[in-house]
Amino acid sequence: MAFIKAIVLAVAVVIVTLVFGVTAIILSPFNPSGNLVHLFARWWSRTLLWLGRIPVTILGLENVPLDRACILASNHASAADIPILFGRLPIQFRVIAKDALFRLPILGLCMRLAGYISIDRGSPAKAMRSLQRAVQKLQAGLPVLVFPEGTRSRSGELQPFHKGAFLLAIQAGVPVVPIGINGSFDILTSGSLRIRPGVEVAIVIGPPVETDTFSKKDREQLSETVHAAVAGCLHGEMP
Repeated sequence: MAFIKAIVLAVAVVIVTLVFGVTAIILSPFNPSGNLVHLFARWWSRTLLWLGRIPVTILGLENVPLDRACILASNHASAADIPILFGRLPIQFRVIAKDALFRLPILGLCMRLAGYISIDRGSPAKAMRSLQRAVQKLQAGLPVLVFPEGTRSRSGELQPFHKGAFLLAIQAGVPVVPIGINGSFDILTSGSLRIRPGVEVAIVIGPPVETDTFSKKDREQLSETVHAAVAGCLHGEMP
């Protein structure tokens, strides 16, 4: 019975993705900024959370600046992190994601139309160009979501951070907002396609880490500061 439910849920996810994705693509020419496609991504995400019966609470939303751009730095323990954050962060933002996702049918096109930023970590030159595109988004006033671990954690534990996101924050002169997603690892673990419904998730958002006192050579220190802040959010603490 559990296997049948998993199959039904997987089929429902595909159908929902097709419906929202195709609709967003059709309507995208009327909103070249990508805001409308991102709004569809939010509705898509909320529908997936509803289908999966995944209740999500969010603490510290007031820590997300509304009057300026910022880097949203989150842990990444599950593929479910995407709909969790997209569905519960009630703001326009853009995300930096691995380039393989942009090659997926429907989903990849939607990501490009929304103005999300692909990154190829295997090519330093391409990765640097991606960071420059992210700087442009930040300068336009849009928050940018990053997963500094670079990939999903296979253990659910917080992994070391890559430094690119923090170089980006320093270069753009924007704060970094630490985010901890608690519980998502139990929904959909790395390498698994089986969704475990009913798991409660809590998003904890810490106060922004200002970057105006950091220079490019301090990116390691900034990385460590944000890593500690995200770790605190994962323990339910408000740094």
